[in-house]
Amino acid sequence: MAKKEDIKLQRTYEKPIKIFGKQLKIMRVILIALIWMVYAGFVFYETKSITPLIFGSLGLILFILSIILMTKRILYIKDFNLECSAAGDVYITKLRGVCPKCQGELKVIKKYIVCSKNTNHKWDLDVQQSF
Repeated sequence: MAKKEDIKLQRTYEKPIKIFGKQLKIMRVILIALIWMVYAGFVFYETKSITPLIFGSLGLILFILSIILMTKRILYIKDFNLECSAAGDVYITKLRGVCPKCQGELKVIKKYIVCSKNTNHKWDLDVQQSF
């Protein structure tokens, strides 16, 4: 494993998520998910149908992902990442870098930073927070 100073990841792509021209805030997503789950609970209570529970579970998944994003500040999803700023704004980003050993391209794959030229050049992402 390399030292923290060896690896530099940069945001090569950063786009704010906007809905109706306004920046998406993580607290709004959490509140919408909570309201969604409560509404689905009331509809289930009234109709005794399983359909509201299915839709309510989607709200629960959105709620859990939002809480994780709010606490961790970044979620790694294949090539793109979801990032949350300190102000609560949500962005889609790409993180890239240059391998200090072979000058290959560094990418974030699952929980590791991996070189595209040599897959043996691998660093633990939790240790490397230099971007």
